[in-house]
Amino acid sequence: MSSLGRGNTQALLQKQMSFASSHMPKSEETDALEGINIHTSTKHTNSSMGWICCAPCIWLRTSTTVHKIAITAATFLVTSLLVASPILFLISTAPSRLPRECISSDDDCYLESSAAKECSDVVCRIVSTSIQASIDWNADPCSEFKNFSCTGNQMGKSTTAMRSIQETVDIQIQYLLQHNTTSGPFRKLGRLFSSCLRQTTNSSTIKYVLEQLGGYLPVGAVGPISISSLIKKIYNLGPTPLVDIYYDLSYGRRPQVILIISEPGISSPILENNIRWSGPKAPPHQFKQEKYKLLNQLLDDFLPKELSFDQKNTEKEAITAFITEINRIRLEHSLRGFWNSSVLYNISSLQEMYPILDWADLIPKEWNKPIVVRSSDYLKALELILVKHSTRVAHNSILALFALGILPQDRPSPTICTRATMWALPDITSALFMAYYSKSDLHSYIQRTDLIFKSLKAHLKRAPSLKGAALVKLSSLRIQSQPWEGFTNITTATKELESMDISSDNWFQNILKIFKRNKLDPNSYKMDVNSHDTWAYPIVAKIFYDTLSHSIVVPLSVILVPHFDSRLPPYIQYASVGVHIAKEILRSITKSFDDKAMRCVPESVKVFSNHSQMDLLIRSGGMQISYHSMLSITGPLKGMARLPALNLTPTQIFFLLSAQEMCEESVYAGIDTDTADFEHILIWLVAQGGKASEEFKCAPGSVMYDQKTCNVL
Repeated sequence: MSSLGRGNTQALLQKQMSFASSHMPKSEETDALEGINIHTSTKHTNSSMGWICCAPCIWLRTSTTVHKIAITAATFLVTSLLVASPILFLISTAPSRLPRECISSDDDCYLESSAAKECSDVVCRIVSTSIQASIDWNADPCSEFKNFSCTGNQMGKSTTAMRSIQETVDIQIQYLLQHNTTSGPFRKLGRLFSSCLRQTTNSSTIKYVLEQLGGYLPVGAVGPISISSLIKKIYNLGPTPLVDIYYDLSYGRRPQVILIISEPGISSPILENNIRWSGPKAPPHQFKQEKYKLLNQLLDDFLPKELSFDQKNTEKEAITAFITEINRIRLEHSLRGFWNSSVLYNISSLQEMYPILDWADLIPKEWNKPIVVRSSDYLKALELILVKHSTRVAHNSILALFALGILPQDRPSPTICTRATMWALPDITSALFMAYYSKSDLHSYIQRTDLIFKSLKAHLKRAPSLKGAALVKLSSLRIQSQPWEGFTNITTATKELESMDISSDNWFQNILKIFKRNKLDPNSYKMDVNSHDTWAYPIVAKIFYDTLSHSIVVPLSVILVPHFDSRLPPYIQYASVGVHIAKEILRSITKSFDDKAMRCVPESVKVFSNHSQMDLLIRSGGMQISYHSMLSITGPLKGMARLPALNLTPTQIFFLLSAQEMCEESVYAGIDTDTADFEHILIWLVAQGGKASEEFKCAPGSVMYDQKTCNVL
């Protein structure tokens, strides 16, 4: 069992809740959260008796009345006695800012200039070591913040350096697959994992399946009139490489099942349970703009051996060119989002508008409910590509794409096969993951998530620019951090696994069986009062906003990481989970950021699309909200213990940790973080996320100081 959050977790949460309830003079959420400290085990001497002692000091130092009296008295003394000493009194009694901490003792009360103490807990030392492992102290944060904060992403990365949350989950799942699936209820999951390790591209199963779909069409062969027949065969067998056809629920009080057509996503919805899984899919199929790593090896086995070297190269070039163009439009339109969705009500209208495929072969003939086309631009771009290439080349390329969609993303290894197993059976893998944690641990982490969510909402409610519909949306917004109860039911997971026919040496065949088993019959979809509930796979480390339930959905993997431990000072929690929740809150209350994204996000960054620029703007807004919420709840230094052996202030660490998380997320997603574009974006993002320039004492003319501030709200 995990040791994270053990011991004082429950005690801390009880203190938080009791402290919150003792400061609730009004019913408003904003007032209720004033003064709440997410981490309440501070060692500051800040008791009520201490403040009784300190109150006269503070009043004398800050009162303008005292200052005026002092000026009058000093003037009188100067003019009558002509002494210099009152001038010193004048200076010493000038109004000053309220002391951040007032420390009392038996004999005196005084202001402590560096009020924050050092956290001595072991988890603080671990996090401090992790953060330091990626820092280059020779770099200037004001001009080269990426080099200062993310050096650990280079080759030879320290084992103690911070990794992305998803990579951390992958490592844990890999350990569980290798050690907890040899026997017991998850042994068939271990068998699936083993079959991935043994999978090769020259498998007889792959060759047989591709032959059943029509096989390789040689040069000179007459290609099919249309690729629709091939897509129909693939659709009945497994994932279609050109389009996704799946079912979801409509909006409103009376939801109905709707059919959705879109470009192929991160993973096929057909692998999902018939519970409403909304939002991010399971790893590993993060779509990237690059060649498939197994493409060349697959083509060597797919193309006939009797082809000459030149003939084989020519065929490879033709197939690779087709797949590259498909990848390009898939990436382009997936980044644009679903803003140009259209709704149709019969198959004939769909066929007339998009004659690219014979839709009657793909959609149930009795279907009479809405058909939602997520991206008409993608279908039109796909049609142009199919017209450009011969049907023979398209046929061969689609067969290769189909095989690549089932195979692991790279040559089999424990890491690759862990991600592939998570993708293939995300619900069973989630049950394996959750069995590692106790219910008490999960309960405490979920409660802490709710507290941060409430503090972020409370801060936003005070924003003067947040009015009307946005404020109404914010008030009704809720958080969903509870896991689906099915993930904790080992009996259910065991029964499902036992009913599966999984071979230990044939991954390709296993995946096709899973597709066939999980294919959803829309007529059997049973809706109840919980149809709009949205759950997250606990193993997919991505917080997302769900429109249908109007809630921020938080996977357990995001809050089970060490950075969310209750013993850590609050700025660590706000810099990680707080930023991610805040940006999804921002996404939920308004979508009118298009113009601001174009004006604020650096124009020099050409590698990011408009949709990515929007995400960056929202991320900067999330940092702003989380940063100021942290200060308004805890005070600039109050309760923020310093991390040991890390010569940085709490607020500096906030920006540093946020930047390191973005670096690690980008590396995991395959983004090159060593480019000038990425460096420019990172320092822009940090500069917008609060008062980083002031916190790092950047001089005028430095890169961070000169960044244009863009307040999202």
